[in-house]
Amino acid sequence: MSDPSMGPERPGLEIFDVRSDAAELIVPELEPDDVLARRPRWPGALAGGLAILMVITWAVALACSLAGLLELGVGLSYSAIGLSVFAVLAGIVAVVANWGRGWGIAAIAVGVLLNPVVLLYLLTWIGAL
Repeated sequence: MSDPSMGPERPGLEIFDVRSDAAELIVPELEPDDVLARRPRWPGALAGGLAILMVITWAVALACSLAGLLELGVGLSYSAIGLSVFAVLAGIVAVVANWGRGWGIAAIAVGVLLNPVVLLYLLTWIGAL
């Protein structure tokens, strides 16, 4: 960087202000007390796990219903609906609090789009077209 009172070292436009003493710009090491604590990511992972468990539960419920075990299939379908609600709620908490936001967004999407009730209405609507 040139000294303004001395004039520029080279004539022309200086675009970048580059300091010759760049070694002073190095950030000093942080003390252990100064290190910021990382946000927990387990709520987002829990929401994602609930969403995956919901999909598996609903797949087993469909297989049981097709195999003639209607009572078991209906019970597992109700469980899948409950897991879907919990996955969406846990996903919302994870997204709002920034606790594993990516997993939270995925859990909300899976919990809403693959919810058995939502799929039933969606497929019924598509079939009526």
